[in-house]
Amino acid sequence: MRCLIIKLLKMKKLTTILAVLLFPIFTVLSSDLGKTKEKLYQAYITGNNALWTIIMDDLEDSYNISNNIFELFELTKSQYGYMGVLIDRREFEKAKRILPETEKNIKTLLKYNPDWADAHGLKAGIYGFKIILFPTHVIFNGPKGKDYLEKASSYNDISPSIIVEMANYKYHTPSLLGGNIDEAIKYYKSAIQLFELTNQIKHNWQYINTMVWLAISLDRNGKSIESKNLLNKILTLEPNFDWVKNDLYPKILRNESISKTYFSLKN
Repeated sequence: MRCLIIKLLKMKKLTTILAVLLFPIFTVLSSDLGKTKEKLYQAYITGNNALWTIIMDDLEDSYNISNNIFELFELTKSQYGYMGVLIDRREFEKAKRILPETEKNIKTLLKYNPDWADAHGLKAGIYGFKIILFPTHVIFNGPKGKDYLEKASSYNDISPSIIVEMANYKYHTPSLLGGNIDEAIKYYKSAIQLFELTNQIKHNWQYINTMVWLAISLDRNGKSIESKNLLNKILTLEPNFDWVKNDLYPKILRNESISKTYFSLKN
């Protein structure tokens, strides 16, 4: 894993990555938006869906006033994250209702900048959700998601979020379309390392969510002890993390599987 990260940093140049990743956060986004991201993190940790939806509404209202493209980006990421929460809870119909607006926002982001790597990554993630939400269309949505993922990873400003999408694709996609649990684990580990190397761990729901999905992947791959140790580490960082504290960790202590499968096709 360390070799993969070093290779990425050599290929992409760490200074370039830092400039691209930190510019929209510290130079463009307002302090209010930073506080909003902290609230999203707390909504994720506490499993407070009502708070998450309030924050999304506030982001949308703010964007409608400011027309700031980076506010739209944060709104779209929050919609993407909330869809993931709903899917994990198997509230598929609610997730489907958010899908059109999220896709419309991604289209706006890519119209603003056709070479926006993270926007292509979000598009790939949406197609990953479509694999789960519309399993009968997996033959269409799987390759489409892969195309957007390859587009996102082709730019010099590759980010942890894009690597997460590479991991998600490998985890959730049936093997006949390229799914591979071993590769998913490698990508999740790489994403976590890059989050840490680029100092993107504070109040970042995606960072800790990636740790959870690494634990889930390890368990699915028969490495339950490693999975349990990672979940324990997560609870050390966030003792009141509802999903881990009250669901995943108790299950793995009872030697129950915590792996996730949302579609009927085998992989």
